[in-house]
Amino acid sequence: AERVAGRLLTADDAARAAASGTVTMLFTDIEGSTAAARTLGEGWSEVLATHHAILEHAIAEHHGSIQSSDGDGFFAIFATAQDALAAANTAQAALQAHLWPGEALCVRMGIHTGMVQRAATGLVGLEIHRAARIAAAAHGGQIVISEATAVLVRNALPAAVELRDLGSHRLKDLRDPERLFQVVAGGLQATFPPLRSLGNPELPNNLPSYLSSFVGRADDVAGVRRLLEESRLVTIAGPGGAGKTRLALQVAAESLDGTGEGVWFADLSTIADQELVPGAILAALQARPRAGASLEGVLEVLRAERVLVVLDNCEHLLDACAQLAEQILRQCPSVFLLTTSREPLGIAGEAVYRLRPLSVPDPDSDGEALIGASEAVQLFVARTREHDSSFELSDSVAAPVAAICRRLDGMPLALELAAARLSSMSVDDLNDRLGERFQLLTRGSRTAVSRQRTLQATVDWSYQLLDAREREVLAMLSVFSGSFDLAAAEAAGGPRLGAVQIDDAIASLVEKSLVVADRPAGNLRYRLLETIRQYAADRLVDEYGPEVVADLRRAHAEHYVGVVERESGAKV
Repeated sequence: AERVAGRLLTADDAARAAASGTVTMLFTDIEGSTAAARTLGEGWSEVLATHHAILEHAIAEHHGSIQSSDGDGFFAIFATAQDALAAANTAQAALQAHLWPGEALCVRMGIHTGMVQRAATGLVGLEIHRAARIAAAAHGGQIVISEATAVLVRNALPAAVELRDLGSHRLKDLRDPERLFQVVAGGLQATFPPLRSLGNPELPNNLPSYLSSFVGRADDVAGVRRLLEESRLVTIAGPGGAGKTRLALQVAAESLDGTGEGVWFADLSTIADQELVPGAILAALQARPRAGASLEGVLEVLRAERVLVVLDNCEHLLDACAQLAEQILRQCPSVFLLTTSREPLGIAGEAVYRLRPLSVPDPDSDGEALIGASEAVQLFVARTREHDSSFELSDSVAAPVAAICRRLDGMPLALELAAARLSSMSVDDLNDRLGERFQLLTRGSRTAVSRQRTLQATVDWSYQLLDAREREVLAMLSVFSGSFDLAAAEAAGGPRLGAVQIDDAIASLVEKSLVVADRPAGNLRYRLLETIRQYAADRLVDEYGPEVVADLRRAHAEHYVGVVERESGAKV
Protein backbone atom coordinates (compact mmCIF):
# COMPACT_ATOMS: atom_id res chain seq x y z
CA ALA A 1 0.00 0.00 0.00
CA GLU A 2 1.12 3.56 -0.66
CA ARG A 3 2.54 5.54 2.25
CA VAL A 4 2.38 9.28 2.82
CA ALA A 5 4.41 10.85 5.63
CA GLY A 6 5.11 7.39 7.03
CA ARG A 7 1.52 6.15 7.15
CA LEU A 8 -0.82 4.22 4.91
CA LEU A 9 -2.90 6.31 2.47
CA THR A 10 -6.59 5.42 2.75
CA ALA A 11 -9.93 6.50 1.34
CA ASP A 12 -10.28 8.76 4.38
CA ASP A 13 -7.48 10.87 2.92
CA ALA A 14 -9.66 11.55 -0.12
CA ALA A 15 -12.46 12.72 2.14
CA ARG A 16 -10.08 14.95 4.08
CA ALA A 17 -8.72 16.35 0.83
CA ALA A 18 -12.26 17.22 -0.22
CA ALA A 19 -12.81 19.03 3.06
CA SER A 20 -9.62 21.04 2.52
CA GLY A 21 -10.42 21.88 -1.11
CA THR A 22 -8.26 20.11 -3.72
CA VAL A 23 -8.96 16.60 -5.00
CA THR A 24 -8.49 14.55 -8.14
CA MET A 25 -11.81 13.45 -9.61
CA LEU A 26 -12.59 10.38 -11.71
CA PHE A 27 -15.78 10.17 -13.77
CA THR A 28 -16.77 7.02 -15.65
CA ASP A 29 -19.65 6.24 -17.99
CA ILE A 30 -20.65 3.23 -20.09
CA GLU A 31 -20.74 4.08 -23.79
CA GLY A 32 -23.93 2.98 -25.52
CA SER A 33 -25.57 1.77 -22.32
CA THR A 34 -29.13 2.39 -23.51
CA ALA A 35 -28.67 0.26 -26.62
CA ALA A 36 -26.87 -2.45 -24.64
CA ALA A 37 -29.64 -2.58 -22.05
CA ARG A 38 -32.23 -2.92 -24.82
CA THR A 39 -30.25 -5.72 -26.50
CA LEU A 40 -29.49 -7.73 -23.35
CA GLY A 41 -32.89 -7.32 -21.71
CA GLU A 42 -32.94 -9.05 -18.34
CA GLY A 43 -29.23 -9.88 -18.70
CA TRP A 44 -28.34 -6.20 -18.44
CA SER A 45 -28.74 -6.15 -14.64
CA GLU A 46 -26.03 -8.81 -14.26
CA VAL A 47 -23.72 -6.93 -16.64
CA LEU A 48 -24.28 -3.73 -14.67
CA ALA A 49 -23.59 -5.49 -11.37
CA THR A 50 -20.28 -6.86 -12.70
CA HIS A 51 -19.33 -3.42 -14.01
CA HIS A 52 -20.09 -1.88 -10.62
CA ALA A 53 -18.05 -4.51 -8.80
CA ILE A 54 -15.01 -3.90 -11.04
CA LEU A 55 -15.19 -0.12 -10.57
CA GLU A 56 -15.79 -0.33 -6.83
CA HIS A 57 -12.83 -2.68 -6.36
CA ALA A 58 -10.45 -0.53 -8.43
CA ILE A 59 -11.46 2.66 -6.64
CA ALA A 60 -11.15 1.08 -3.19
CA GLU A 61 -7.80 -0.56 -4.06
CA HIS A 62 -6.37 2.86 -4.84
CA HIS A 63 -7.82 4.67 -1.83
CA GLY A 64 -10.61 6.51 -3.61
CA SER A 65 -13.91 7.65 -2.15
CA ILE A 66 -17.04 7.04 -4.26
CA GLN A 67 -19.31 10.09 -4.28
CA SER A 68 -22.02 8.71 -6.53
CA SER A 69 -22.72 5.67 -8.69
CA ASP A 70 -26.01 6.47 -10.34
CA GLY A 71 -27.11 4.37 -13.30
CA ASP A 72 -24.07 3.35 -15.35
CA GLY A 73 -21.51 5.91 -14.16
CA PHE A 74 -19.24 6.56 -11.18
CA PHE A 75 -17.89 9.73 -9.58
CA ALA A 76 -14.99 9.20 -7.19
CA ILE A 77 -12.40 11.44 -5.57
CA PHE A 78 -8.79 10.75 -4.63
CA ALA A 79 -6.27 12.50 -2.41
CA THR A 80 -3.60 12.18 -5.13
CA ALA A 81 -3.65 12.30 -8.91
CA GLN A 82 -1.47 9.17 -8.99
CA ASP A 83 -4.15 7.19 -7.16
CA ALA A 84 -6.87 8.35 -9.55
CA LEU A 85 -4.78 7.37 -12.56
CA ALA A 86 -3.96 3.97 -11.06
CA ALA A 87 -7.63 3.30 -10.31
CA ALA A 88 -8.63 4.17 -13.87
CA ASN A 89 -5.92 1.94 -15.36
CA THR A 90 -6.84 -0.95 -13.05
CA ALA A 91 -10.53 -0.63 -13.89
CA GLN A 92 -9.96 -0.40 -17.66
CA ALA A 93 -7.69 -3.45 -17.61
CA ALA A 94 -10.30 -5.49 -15.75
CA LEU A 95 -13.17 -4.25 -17.91
CA GLN A 96 -11.34 -5.02 -21.15
CA ALA A 97 -10.21 -8.45 -19.93
CA HIS A 98 -13.68 -9.57 -18.83
CA LEU A 99 -15.73 -11.79 -21.15
CA TRP A 100 -18.99 -9.90 -21.54
CA PRO A 101 -22.16 -11.38 -23.06
CA GLY A 102 -22.64 -9.92 -26.51
CA GLU A 103 -20.41 -6.96 -27.34
CA ALA A 104 -17.64 -5.75 -25.04
CA LEU A 105 -18.58 -3.18 -22.41
CA CYS A 106 -16.80 0.07 -23.25
CA VAL A 107 -16.36 2.61 -20.44
CA ARG A 108 -15.07 6.15 -20.96
CA MET A 109 -13.17 7.81 -18.14
CA GLY A 110 -12.12 11.36 -17.37
CA ILE A 111 -9.76 12.62 -14.66
CA HIS A 112 -9.31 16.21 -13.46
CA THR A 113 -7.73 17.89 -10.43
CA GLY A 114 -9.31 20.96 -8.89
CA MET A 115 -11.02 22.70 -6.00
CA VAL A 116 -14.31 21.46 -4.56
CA GLN A 117 -16.50 22.55 -1.68
CA ARG A 118 -18.43 20.39 0.71
CA ALA A 119 -22.12 21.24 1.07
CA ALA A 120 -24.96 19.57 2.91
CA THR A 121 -25.90 17.66 -0.24
CA GLY A 122 -22.33 16.53 -1.02
CA LEU A 123 -19.47 17.99 -3.00
CA VAL A 124 -20.10 21.02 -5.18
CA GLY A 125 -17.91 23.15 -7.41
CA LEU A 126 -17.28 24.12 -10.99
CA GLU A 127 -14.31 21.76 -11.34
CA ILE A 128 -16.62 18.79 -10.74
CA HIS A 129 -18.57 19.77 -13.84
CA ARG A 130 -15.30 20.23 -15.73
CA ALA A 131 -14.24 16.69 -14.82
CA ALA A 132 -17.59 15.32 -16.01
CA ARG A 133 -17.21 17.14 -19.35
CA ILE A 134 -13.73 15.65 -19.82
CA ALA A 135 -15.17 12.16 -19.36
CA ALA A 136 -18.01 12.96 -21.77
CA ALA A 137 -15.47 13.89 -24.47
CA ALA A 138 -13.78 10.48 -24.27
CA HIS A 139 -14.68 7.27 -26.10
CA GLY A 140 -15.46 3.90 -24.55
CA GLY A 141 -12.23 2.28 -23.34
CA GLN A 142 -10.37 5.61 -23.27
CA ILE A 143 -8.90 7.47 -20.26
CA VAL A 144 -8.56 11.23 -20.77
CA ILE A 145 -7.01 13.57 -18.20
CA SER A 146 -6.74 17.34 -17.86
CA GLU A 147 -3.51 19.31 -17.96
CA ALA A 148 -3.91 20.02 -14.24
CA THR A 149 -3.76 16.28 -13.57
CA ALA A 150 -1.06 15.63 -16.18
CA VAL A 151 1.29 18.08 -14.46
CA LEU A 152 0.95 16.09 -11.23
CA VAL A 153 1.52 12.61 -12.71
CA ARG A 154 3.85 13.02 -15.69
CA ASN A 155 7.03 12.63 -13.60
CA ALA A 156 5.71 9.66 -11.63
CA LEU A 157 4.14 7.47 -14.31
CA PRO A 158 4.31 3.70 -13.80
CA ALA A 159 6.28 1.58 -16.25
CA ALA A 160 4.51 1.05 -19.60
CA VAL A 161 2.25 4.06 -19.02
CA GLU A 162 2.60 7.29 -20.98
CA LEU A 163 0.59 10.41 -21.78
CA ARG A 164 -0.39 11.31 -25.34
CA ASP A 165 -0.98 15.03 -25.87
CA LEU A 166 -4.37 15.48 -27.58
CA GLY A 167 -4.13 19.27 -27.79
CA SER A 168 -6.65 21.88 -26.66
CA HIS A 169 -10.37 21.15 -26.85
CA ARG A 170 -13.57 23.09 -26.25
CA LEU A 171 -15.70 20.96 -23.98
CA LYS A 172 -19.45 20.94 -23.67
CA ASP A 173 -19.42 23.32 -20.71
CA LEU A 174 -18.65 26.02 -23.34
CA ARG A 175 -15.76 27.45 -21.30
CA ASP A 176 -12.23 28.17 -22.48
CA PRO A 177 -10.43 25.27 -24.22
CA GLU A 178 -8.83 22.60 -22.04
CA ARG A 179 -5.58 20.85 -22.94
CA LEU A 180 -6.21 17.13 -22.70
CA PHE A 181 -4.07 14.01 -22.59
CA GLN A 182 -4.84 10.35 -23.27
CA VAL A 183 -3.45 7.74 -20.90
CA VAL A 184 -1.70 5.05 -22.95
CA ALA A 185 -0.99 1.86 -21.00
CA GLY A 186 0.33 -1.53 -22.03
CA GLY A 187 -2.43 -4.01 -22.80
CA LEU A 188 -5.14 -1.35 -23.20
CA GLN A 189 -6.70 -0.05 -26.39
CA ALA A 190 -4.61 2.90 -27.59
CA THR A 191 -6.26 4.16 -30.79
CA PHE A 192 -9.51 6.11 -30.75
CA PRO A 193 -11.42 8.54 -32.99
CA PRO A 194 -11.10 12.29 -32.30
CA LEU A 195 -12.50 13.40 -28.95
CA ARG A 196 -16.16 14.37 -28.73
CA SER A 197 -15.30 18.01 -28.17
CA LEU A 198 -16.91 21.00 -29.84
CA GLY A 199 -14.03 21.30 -32.30
CA ASN A 200 -14.55 17.79 -33.66
CA PRO A 201 -15.55 18.05 -37.36
CA GLU A 202 -18.03 15.24 -36.74
CA LEU A 203 -19.88 17.59 -34.36
CA PRO A 204 -20.58 20.65 -36.56
CA ASN A 205 -21.81 23.67 -34.61
CA ASN A 206 -21.45 27.40 -34.14
CA LEU A 207 -21.96 27.45 -30.38
CA PRO A 208 -20.24 30.45 -28.75
CA SER A 209 -17.68 30.15 -25.98
CA TYR A 210 -18.44 31.55 -22.53
CA LEU A 211 -15.88 33.17 -20.26
CA SER A 212 -17.90 32.15 -17.22
CA SER A 213 -19.00 28.74 -16.04
CA PHE A 214 -22.40 27.07 -16.19
CA VAL A 215 -23.60 26.62 -12.60
CA GLY A 216 -26.34 24.27 -11.45
CA ARG A 217 -29.41 23.62 -13.60
CA ALA A 218 -28.66 19.89 -14.04
CA ASP A 219 -32.35 19.06 -13.61
CA ASP A 220 -33.30 21.78 -16.10
CA VAL A 221 -30.84 20.47 -18.70
CA ALA A 222 -32.26 16.98 -18.27
CA GLY A 223 -35.84 18.29 -18.39
CA VAL A 224 -35.36 20.20 -21.64
CA ARG A 225 -33.56 17.26 -23.23
CA ARG A 226 -36.45 14.97 -22.29
CA LEU A 227 -38.90 17.36 -23.95
CA LEU A 228 -36.75 17.38 -27.10
CA GLU A 229 -37.11 13.60 -27.23
CA GLU A 230 -40.90 14.02 -27.25
CA SER A 231 -41.37 17.19 -29.29
CA ARG A 232 -39.53 18.78 -32.21
CA LEU A 233 -40.22 22.29 -30.89
CA VAL A 234 -39.35 23.20 -27.31
CA THR A 235 -39.51 26.73 -25.91
CA ILE A 236 -37.65 27.67 -22.75
CA ALA A 237 -39.86 30.41 -21.31
CA GLY A 238 -38.96 32.57 -18.35
CA PRO A 239 -38.45 36.12 -17.13
CA GLY A 240 -35.58 38.27 -18.28
CA GLY A 241 -32.34 37.40 -16.52
CA ALA A 242 -33.42 33.84 -15.65
CA GLY A 243 -30.65 32.23 -17.71
CA LYS A 244 -32.68 30.99 -20.68
CA THR A 245 -29.91 31.54 -23.24
CA ARG A 246 -27.25 29.83 -21.14
CA LEU A 247 -29.51 26.84 -20.50
CA ALA A 248 -30.39 26.54 -24.20
CA LEU A 249 -26.72 26.59 -25.17
CA GLN A 250 -25.88 23.95 -22.57
CA VAL A 251 -28.67 21.71 -23.83
CA ALA A 252 -27.49 22.27 -27.39
CA ALA A 253 -23.90 21.38 -26.51
CA GLU A 254 -24.93 18.20 -24.73
CA SER A 255 -27.15 17.24 -27.67
CA LEU A 256 -24.15 17.02 -30.00
CA ASP A 257 -23.58 13.30 -30.41
CA GLY A 258 -22.34 12.90 -33.97
CA THR A 259 -25.55 11.32 -35.24
CA GLY A 260 -26.91 14.42 -37.01
CA GLU A 261 -25.64 17.34 -39.05
CA GLY A 262 -25.02 19.52 -36.03
CA VAL A 263 -26.37 22.25 -33.80
CA TRP A 264 -26.81 25.83 -34.97
CA PHE A 265 -27.41 28.89 -32.80
CA ALA A 266 -29.19 32.03 -34.05
CA ASP A 267 -29.10 35.06 -31.73
CA LEU A 268 -32.13 37.23 -32.46
CA SER A 269 -31.54 39.75 -29.65
CA THR A 270 -30.32 42.50 -31.97
CA ILE A 271 -32.91 41.89 -34.72
CA ALA A 272 -35.58 44.62 -34.72
CA ASP A 273 -37.53 43.75 -37.89
CA GLN A 274 -39.66 40.60 -38.22
CA GLU A 275 -38.65 40.29 -41.88
CA LEU A 276 -34.97 39.90 -40.92
CA VAL A 277 -35.49 36.69 -38.94
CA PRO A 278 -34.95 34.26 -41.90
CA GLY A 279 -31.71 36.04 -42.79
CA ALA A 280 -30.42 35.72 -39.22
CA ILE A 281 -31.14 31.99 -39.25
CA LEU A 282 -29.46 31.47 -42.61
CA ALA A 283 -26.41 33.37 -41.35
CA ALA A 284 -26.23 30.99 -38.39
CA LEU A 285 -26.55 28.01 -40.74
CA GLN A 286 -23.81 29.51 -42.93
CA ALA A 287 -26.02 28.94 -45.96
CA ARG A 288 -26.90 30.92 -49.10
CA PRO A 289 -29.96 29.29 -50.69
CA ARG A 290 -31.24 30.09 -54.16
CA ALA A 291 -34.43 31.47 -52.61
CA GLY A 292 -32.43 34.08 -50.70
CA ALA A 293 -32.95 35.37 -47.16
CA SER A 294 -36.59 34.34 -46.90
CA LEU A 295 -38.76 31.73 -45.23
CA GLU A 296 -38.56 29.61 -48.38
CA GLY A 297 -34.77 29.96 -48.29
CA VAL A 298 -34.67 28.58 -44.73
CA LEU A 299 -36.92 25.67 -45.71
CA GLU A 300 -34.78 24.97 -48.79
CA VAL A 301 -31.69 24.59 -46.60
CA LEU A 302 -33.31 22.55 -43.83
CA ARG A 303 -35.61 20.12 -45.69
CA ALA A 304 -33.02 17.36 -45.96
CA GLU A 305 -31.07 18.15 -42.77
CA ARG A 306 -31.06 16.48 -39.37
CA VAL A 307 -30.11 19.36 -37.09
CA LEU A 308 -31.04 21.19 -33.91
CA VAL A 309 -31.59 24.92 -34.45
CA VAL A 310 -31.58 27.23 -31.43
CA LEU A 311 -33.53 30.48 -31.83
CA ASP A 312 -32.58 32.78 -28.96
CA ASN A 313 -34.58 35.82 -27.76
CA CYS A 314 -37.83 35.40 -29.70
CA GLU A 315 -40.16 37.46 -27.51
CA HIS A 316 -40.07 40.64 -29.63
CA LEU A 317 -40.35 38.69 -32.90
CA LEU A 318 -43.11 36.25 -31.99
CA ASP A 319 -45.08 36.46 -35.23
CA ALA A 320 -42.09 35.79 -37.48
CA CYS A 321 -40.66 33.08 -35.21
CA ALA A 322 -44.02 31.33 -34.87
CA GLN A 323 -44.63 31.33 -38.63
CA LEU A 324 -41.14 30.06 -39.35
CA ALA A 325 -41.26 27.38 -36.64
CA GLU A 326 -44.63 26.11 -37.86
CA GLN A 327 -43.39 25.73 -41.44
CA ILE A 328 -40.18 24.01 -40.32
CA LEU A 329 -42.21 21.50 -38.31
CA ARG A 330 -44.42 20.83 -41.33
CA GLN A 331 -41.79 20.68 -44.08
CA CYS A 332 -38.51 19.64 -42.40
CA PRO A 333 -39.20 16.33 -40.64
CA SER A 334 -35.72 15.86 -39.17
CA VAL A 335 -35.19 19.37 -37.81
CA PHE A 336 -35.57 20.10 -34.09
CA LEU A 337 -36.11 23.62 -32.75
CA LEU A 338 -35.15 24.95 -29.33
CA THR A 339 -36.30 28.52 -28.71
CA THR A 340 -35.95 30.94 -25.80
CA SER A 341 -38.52 33.60 -25.11
CA ARG A 342 -40.23 35.44 -22.30
CA GLU A 343 -43.46 33.89 -23.58
CA PRO A 344 -44.22 30.80 -25.71
CA LEU A 345 -44.61 30.99 -29.49
CA GLY A 346 -48.15 29.69 -29.14
CA ILE A 347 -48.33 27.20 -32.02
CA ALA A 348 -49.37 23.56 -32.32
CA GLY A 349 -46.64 21.08 -31.50
CA GLU A 350 -44.81 23.39 -29.09
CA ALA A 351 -43.67 22.01 -25.73
CA VAL A 352 -42.98 24.72 -23.14
CA TYR A 353 -40.36 24.44 -20.41
CA ARG A 354 -40.99 27.05 -17.72
CA LEU A 355 -37.63 28.09 -16.32
CA ARG A 356 -37.77 28.95 -12.64
CA PRO A 357 -35.11 30.84 -10.68
CA LEU A 358 -32.18 29.00 -9.13
CA SER A 359 -32.81 27.33 -5.78
CA VAL A 360 -32.24 29.63 -2.80
CA PRO A 361 -31.38 28.69 0.78
CA ASP A 362 -34.23 27.97 3.13
CA PRO A 363 -34.67 30.81 5.65
CA ASP A 364 -33.90 28.31 8.40
CA SER A 365 -30.61 27.21 6.79
CA ASP A 366 -27.59 27.80 8.98
CA GLY A 367 -23.89 27.47 8.18
CA GLU A 368 -21.89 27.42 4.97
CA ALA A 369 -22.54 23.73 4.21
CA LEU A 370 -26.35 24.03 4.18
CA ILE A 371 -26.35 27.41 2.47
CA GLY A 372 -23.71 26.33 -0.07
CA ALA A 373 -26.02 23.59 -1.35
CA SER A 374 -28.17 26.29 -2.98
CA GLU A 375 -27.62 26.80 -6.72
CA ALA A 376 -28.14 30.56 -6.30
CA VAL A 377 -25.39 30.68 -3.68
CA GLN A 378 -23.06 28.61 -5.86
CA LEU A 379 -23.56 31.03 -8.75
CA PHE A 380 -23.13 34.09 -6.53
CA VAL A 381 -19.90 32.72 -5.05
CA ALA A 382 -18.55 31.70 -8.47
CA ARG A 383 -19.21 35.14 -9.98
CA THR A 384 -17.81 36.91 -6.91
CA ARG A 385 -14.58 34.93 -7.26
CA GLU A 386 -14.25 36.23 -10.81
CA HIS A 387 -13.89 39.70 -9.27
CA ASP A 388 -12.10 38.62 -6.07
CA SER A 389 -10.37 35.23 -6.19
CA SER A 390 -9.89 35.24 -2.40
CA PHE A 391 -13.62 35.28 -1.62
CA GLU A 392 -14.80 32.28 0.41
CA LEU A 393 -18.24 31.26 1.61
CA SER A 394 -17.34 31.19 5.30
CA ASP A 395 -19.76 31.01 8.21
CA SER A 396 -19.18 34.73 8.81
CA VAL A 397 -20.69 35.72 5.44
CA ALA A 398 -23.02 32.77 4.82
CA ALA A 399 -26.10 34.43 6.35
CA PRO A 400 -25.94 37.71 4.38
CA VAL A 401 -25.08 35.80 1.17
CA ALA A 402 -28.16 33.64 1.70
CA ALA A 403 -30.27 36.75 2.30
CA ILE A 404 -28.98 38.37 -0.90
CA CYS A 405 -29.84 35.27 -2.93
CA ARG A 406 -33.34 35.09 -1.45
CA ARG A 407 -34.03 38.81 -1.92
CA LEU A 408 -32.91 38.56 -5.56
CA ASP A 409 -35.23 35.57 -6.06
CA GLY A 410 -32.38 33.34 -7.26
CA MET A 411 -32.35 35.18 -10.60
CA PRO A 412 -28.97 34.62 -12.33
CA LEU A 413 -28.57 38.07 -13.92
CA ALA A 414 -29.41 39.85 -10.67
CA LEU A 415 -26.97 37.62 -8.76
CA GLU A 416 -24.20 38.30 -11.29
CA LEU A 417 -24.78 42.06 -11.10
CA ALA A 418 -24.78 41.86 -7.30
CA ALA A 419 -21.54 39.85 -7.27
CA ALA A 420 -19.86 42.57 -9.34
CA ARG A 421 -20.65 45.05 -6.56
CA LEU A 422 -18.54 43.14 -4.02
CA SER A 423 -15.40 44.60 -5.56
CA SER A 424 -16.29 47.86 -3.79
CA MET A 425 -18.44 46.91 -0.78
CA SER A 426 -18.89 44.19 1.81
CA VAL A 427 -21.51 41.46 1.70
CA ASP A 428 -23.37 43.13 4.58
CA ASP A 429 -23.32 46.52 2.82
CA LEU A 430 -24.67 44.93 -0.36
CA ASN A 431 -27.48 43.22 1.52
CA ASP A 432 -28.38 46.47 3.31
CA ARG A 433 -28.66 48.36 0.01
CA LEU A 434 -30.80 45.91 -1.97
CA GLY A 435 -33.86 48.02 -1.26
CA GLU A 436 -32.45 50.27 -3.98
CA ARG A 437 -31.60 47.39 -6.30
CA PHE A 438 -32.42 49.19 -9.53
CA GLN A 439 -29.92 51.94 -8.73
CA LEU A 440 -27.38 49.48 -7.32
CA LEU A 441 -27.26 46.66 -9.87
CA THR A 442 -25.94 48.51 -12.89
CA ARG A 443 -22.55 46.96 -13.67
CA GLY A 444 -23.27 44.41 -16.35
CA SER A 445 -20.88 43.36 -19.08
CA ARG A 446 -20.05 46.12 -21.55
CA THR A 447 -20.35 43.58 -24.37
CA ALA A 448 -23.86 42.44 -23.41
CA VAL A 449 -26.87 43.78 -25.29
CA SER A 450 -28.13 46.96 -23.61
CA ARG A 451 -31.16 45.32 -21.98
CA GLN A 452 -28.91 42.86 -20.12
CA ARG A 453 -26.44 45.37 -18.66
CA THR A 454 -28.58 46.53 -15.75
CA LEU A 455 -31.43 45.09 -13.73
CA GLN A 456 -33.59 48.10 -14.63
CA ALA A 457 -33.02 47.62 -18.37
CA THR A 458 -33.90 43.92 -18.18
CA VAL A 459 -37.27 44.54 -16.55
CA ASP A 460 -37.89 47.62 -18.73
CA TRP A 461 -37.63 45.39 -21.82
CA SER A 462 -40.33 43.03 -20.55
CA TYR A 463 -42.56 45.93 -19.46
CA GLN A 464 -42.32 47.63 -22.84
CA LEU A 465 -43.59 44.47 -24.56
CA LEU A 466 -46.87 44.65 -22.58
CA ASP A 467 -50.05 46.33 -23.75
CA ALA A 468 -51.68 49.11 -21.70
CA ARG A 469 -54.07 46.81 -19.80
CA GLU A 470 -51.30 44.34 -18.89
CA ARG A 471 -49.14 47.20 -17.59
CA GLU A 472 -51.97 48.52 -15.44
CA VAL A 473 -52.75 45.12 -13.93
CA LEU A 474 -49.07 44.38 -13.27
CA ALA A 475 -48.74 47.71 -11.45
CA MET A 476 -51.91 46.96 -9.50
CA LEU A 477 -50.61 43.54 -8.40
CA SER A 478 -47.64 45.18 -6.65
CA VAL A 479 -49.92 45.82 -3.63
CA PHE A 480 -49.62 42.08 -2.85
CA SER A 481 -46.44 41.40 -0.88
CA GLY A 482 -47.10 37.66 -0.91
CA SER A 483 -49.16 35.22 -2.94
CA PHE A 484 -52.79 35.86 -3.88
CA ASP A 485 -55.69 34.22 -5.69
CA LEU A 486 -57.91 35.56 -8.45
CA ALA A 487 -60.58 36.66 -5.99
CA ALA A 488 -58.09 38.87 -4.17
CA ALA A 489 -56.81 40.38 -7.42
CA GLU A 490 -60.35 41.07 -8.60
CA ALA A 491 -61.21 42.70 -5.28
CA ALA A 492 -58.14 44.93 -5.26
CA GLY A 493 -58.55 46.03 -8.86
CA GLY A 494 -62.33 45.98 -8.94
CA PRO A 495 -62.83 49.72 -8.48
CA ARG A 496 -60.84 50.35 -11.69
CA LEU A 497 -61.13 47.20 -13.79
CA GLY A 498 -63.65 44.45 -14.36
CA ALA A 499 -63.04 40.90 -13.14
CA VAL A 500 -62.78 39.46 -16.66
CA GLN A 501 -60.24 42.09 -17.68
CA ILE A 502 -58.15 41.36 -14.59
CA ASP A 503 -58.35 37.58 -15.12
CA ASP A 504 -57.34 37.87 -18.78
CA ALA A 505 -54.45 40.20 -17.99
CA ILE A 506 -53.12 37.91 -15.25
CA ALA A 507 -53.27 34.92 -17.60
CA SER A 508 -51.28 36.91 -20.16
CA LEU A 509 -48.75 38.06 -17.53
CA VAL A 510 -48.21 34.43 -16.52
CA GLU A 511 -47.55 33.54 -20.16
CA LYS A 512 -45.09 36.45 -20.39
CA SER A 513 -43.21 35.29 -17.27
CA LEU A 514 -44.01 38.37 -15.18
CA VAL A 515 -46.42 36.62 -12.80
CA VAL A 516 -45.65 33.22 -11.26
CA ALA A 517 -48.49 30.69 -10.98
CA ASP A 518 -48.19 28.06 -8.23
CA ARG A 519 -50.49 25.21 -7.25
CA PRO A 520 -49.92 24.48 -3.55
CA ALA A 521 -52.23 21.62 -2.55
CA GLY A 522 -53.97 21.97 -5.92
CA ASN A 523 -55.11 25.57 -5.35
CA LEU A 524 -53.94 28.05 -7.98
CA ARG A 525 -52.19 31.06 -6.48
CA TYR A 526 -50.13 33.83 -8.02
CA ARG A 527 -47.14 35.88 -6.92
CA LEU A 528 -44.60 38.36 -8.22
CA LEU A 529 -40.87 37.89 -7.87
CA GLU A 530 -39.61 40.59 -5.52
CA THR A 531 -37.67 42.38 -8.24
CA ILE A 532 -40.77 42.49 -10.46
CA ARG A 533 -42.92 43.61 -7.51
CA GLN A 534 -40.59 46.51 -6.70
CA TYR A 535 -40.49 47.55 -10.35
CA ALA A 536 -44.29 47.36 -10.62
CA ALA A 537 -44.69 49.35 -7.39
CA ASP A 538 -42.52 52.11 -8.86
CA ARG A 539 -44.64 52.13 -12.01
CA LEU A 540 -47.82 52.26 -9.92
CA VAL A 541 -46.68 55.44 -8.15
CA ASP A 542 -45.09 57.10 -11.19
CA GLU A 543 -47.81 56.37 -13.75
CA TYR A 544 -51.05 56.30 -11.73
CA GLY A 545 -50.43 58.62 -8.78
CA PRO A 546 -50.95 58.48 -5.01
CA GLU A 547 -54.77 58.50 -5.14
CA VAL A 548 -54.89 55.30 -7.19
CA VAL A 549 -52.31 53.71 -4.89
CA ALA A 550 -54.44 54.59 -1.87
CA ASP A 551 -57.59 53.20 -3.51
CA LEU A 552 -55.88 49.92 -4.36
CA ARG A 553 -54.47 49.50 -0.86
CA ARG A 554 -57.87 50.26 0.65
CA ALA A 555 -59.58 47.68 -1.56
CA HIS A 556 -56.79 45.19 -0.79
CA ALA A 557 -57.22 45.70 2.97
CA GLU A 558 -61.03 45.48 2.81
CA HIS A 559 -60.82 42.18 0.93
CA TYR A 560 -58.58 40.53 3.52
CA VAL A 561 -60.60 41.93 6.42
CA GLY A 562 -63.61 40.24 4.81
CA VAL A 563 -61.67 36.97 4.44
CA VAL A 564 -60.72 37.02 8.14
CA GLU A 565 -64.29 37.81 9.20
CA ARG A 566 -65.74 34.98 7.10
CA GLU A 567 -63.23 32.43 8.38
CA SER A 568 -63.37 33.49 12.03
CA GLY A 569 -67.05 34.36 12.25
CA ALA A 570 -66.13 37.52 14.15
CA LYS A 571 -66.25 41.17 13.17
CA VAL A 572 -62.80 42.74 12.63
